[in-house]
Amino acid sequence: MKSTKATPSNSPDSPGGTTALSTADVLRSEQAYEQLKSDIVACVLSPGEALTEKQIEARYGIKKATIRSALARLMQEGLVRSEPRRGYIITTLTLRDVSEIFDVRGLIEPEVFRVSASSITERGLDDIRLAARKVLKPETLRSHVAFLAADRAFRLAIAELSGNLRLAQLLSQILDQSERALHLGFKSRDFTQLIIEQQKQLLQACEKSDVPGIVKLARSHCLALKHQLIGALLGGAKLREVNLQDFV
Repeated sequence: MKSTKATPSNSPDSPGGTTALSTADVLRSEQAYEQLKSDIVACVLSPGEALTEKQIEARYGIKKATIRSALARLMQEGLVRSEPRRGYIITTLTLRDVSEIFDVRGLIEPEVFRVSASSITERGLDDIRLAARKVLKPETLRSHVAFLAADRAFRLAIAELSGNLRLAQLLSQILDQSERALHLGFKSRDFTQLIIEQQKQLLQACEKSDVPGIVKLARSHCLALKHQLIGALLGGAKLREVNLQDFV
């Protein structure tokens, strides 16, 4: 028999069990959001794919109320849109989208790293080194999904040293979008060694407390990755929607 959680002291008027149920609903919604977002970013759910609430319920084993809450968050982040009679559509990516995503990342990441690098501590360096080592683990290198997730964690380890939660969240959001584009690019070209070399250079600059160098590297890395990715996407034609007129 499940035990009933006590009503928190800051909610004296809450009836027994209500607060516990609300907490459970929040947790289920968070789990549904993370599951869906992870599959969208990794392109398990492909750009342009249509999904109904019933399909999502069957696929993930979650209830409709929980699904709607998760989808609302994903729509706010621009990963999903709602269409009458079709349900929910995974947002497509055009070449123009990819270009704009990396242009924005090229503005945000260097500035976030500038703030972080200005106050790097030895403990902070240890966190960055640990994140870099995780990227190079054999089990990580065997999976593009694991590799790109580890690269994201490495960059956020630097961002979190800024001490500014909103800056870290801002970078996290654009990294989600760029990661989704990179998953499409990986279908045509392997960017693993390029990204590993970029991480190595960033780590060395952090260890030297070279703030201008870190900013310069972050900016040039975004530009190089953008060019490599667009070349791969053009060569492999992996985008569901390629609007060359918009891109030019």
